[in-house]
Amino acid sequence: MNTVLFDLDGTLHNSEKWYIQACCTCIEAIRERELTNKEKDYLVGKPITKILSEWFLGQEKEVLLSFFTHYEMINHQIREYVGVYEMLTELKARGIAMGIVSSKYRRYIVQELHNTRLLPFFDVIVGLDDCKEPKPNPEPLLKAISELYIKPEDCIYIGDQPTDVLAANAAGIECFGALWGEGQKEKLLSASPAGLLQNPEDILVINRIRDNFDSASCSTYIEIT
Repeated sequence: MNTVLFDLDGTLHNSEKWYIQACCTCIEAIRERELTNKEKDYLVGKPITKILSEWFLGQEKEVLLSFFTHYEMINHQIREYVGVYEMLTELKARGIAMGIVSSKYRRYIVQELHNTRLLPFFDVIVGLDDCKEPKPNPEPLLKAISELYIKPEDCIYIGDQPTDVLAANAAGIECFGALWGEGQKEKLLSASPAGLLQNPEDILVINRIRDNFDSASCSTYIEIT
């Protein structure tokens, strides 16, 4: 394995909470009421385009512009999770190629990675506007590996949502769920990841021991603590 692909929101950055805050502010202003807890929970892990197509059919442009306005007022507060910078530094030192596959617009991915000093680590970035279909469709991940000229078995994917796992499984890429950010154990397990990781440094353990796994053990659930 010579490549690690990452989700961004809720995996490397604490950006998910700011995305949800911007969504809620925007939607509540348009609907003139507070969102229920169930509605707020539904927003987690969903690209803004999916929310627009389901909740605001025919108003997409208006609502999207409102979302951008609210998000750009707060996304400067995004920070990487503890241990992420050190983990990426070690992977880079080992000669591991890295990429981002996210359901966020590319311009925000680049801006936020730049603000958190993480941008130089990544060899490829695939955002929401780079594909016709977002995760859980495998298209974004397949685009990333195509740009890196590698095969699905040459990399792993790290994400915090079931949609990340489903997309990776459909692409033939081994996926590990991240629990240090927004990831929830039971939700991730429902999508059948290869394993769950408690801390960013656990990724280094995968990289060190993966050559000792056979294909059968890689496809079963392991939890690294």
